[in-house]
Amino acid sequence: MRVAFLTALMAIGAAPFAAGASEAQESEIDKIHACSALTDAGQRLACFDATVAALKQAQAAGEVSIVSRSQIQQAGKNSFGLGPTAQASAMAGVTTAAEPPPEPDHVAVTIVSAKKRENGKFRFTLDDGQIWDQTDTVSLRMLPTEPFEGEIRRAALGSFMLKPANKPAVRVKRIK
Repeated sequence: MRVAFLTALMAIGAAPFAAGASEAQESEIDKIHACSALTDAGQRLACFDATVAALKQAQAAGEVSIVSRSQIQQAGKNSFGLGPTAQASAMAGVTTAAEPPPEPDHVAVTIVSAKKRENGKFRFTLDDGQIWDQTDTVSLRMLPTEPFEGEIRRAALGSFMLKPANKPAVRVKRIK
């Protein structure tokens, strides 16, 4: 019965749905790929036209977003240190045919500001607006006043270590 229904749909011009799965279970890209399997040139063109039009409409409505691998990696870097909930929301709706890139265990950063707070600990502001607060009591002296390079890496028990320039690493927590 299902085969007959799909054949009937194709006969009346509903070729974009000919892949077999229901529309709700099929991604927009899968629908485009399904069109390439059609052998009749007219049906294939009609399928591509209808599917691409539906994709454009879904993209305009904000239901679909095309994301490059570099954008996924940048989202991973931007959410580094915020915890699993924030990382999940940064990646919400992003699915790829391949495995997503693994979360980084360290990131190179440019520190634009390192201000000593009243408690003697530093607040680091990065070039992309991230703010990290020192949480341990390691003493840092003579940090550069101009932007300088550093590295933030994952540490034990979900904590993070920031190594500013050629100074010792300090334990930090992301604030923003």
